[in-house]
Amino acid sequence: MVTANDLNEQLRDNLEFLKTPPSGNYQLNEGSDYQTTATGWVNVDASNLSITITTAGGDVLVGFHGVCAPANDQSIFFDIALDNVRQGGDDGVIACRRTSTQSAVTFSFVRLLTGINAGAHSFRLQWRVSGGTGTLYAGAGTAHFDIHSQLWAREVS
Repeated sequence: MVTANDLNEQLRDNLEFLKTPPSGNYQLNEGSDYQTTATGWVNVDASNLSITITTAGGDVLVGFHGVCAPANDQSIFFDIALDNVRQGGDDGVIACRRTSTQSAVTFSFVRLLTGINAGAHSFRLQWRVSGGTGTLYAGAGTAHFDIHSQLWAREVS
């Protein structure tokens, strides 16, 4: 005879996992906006814009939305680092370019990272600029740009 205890792991626990997969998020509400002049890849903020989740192994969706201000006629490039390894290739997963008629650029991305081993993994937002100074608005009270951007990661398999 099959009992509830026999099926708990296979039915109840698997369904609970599907309802609440490992995930994490960070919403910016900082004391000042982020700025960089780095033309090589660096973490935007290794403390706050870093999410660690413990996965069962498989795929993870990572996303970010925000508002940035590259220097005039320049670009800011963004990427996701999984355990300190960038995932987007040469120019990252998204680029924001500013023209002389813009003051800021709204952007967002979602990236599916596949084949991740089971265990604890960190996801960090990284960036670089093509030139000048790049700004990422961080909910710091900047007039007309008090934007509370968000970084998130969620296991999907």
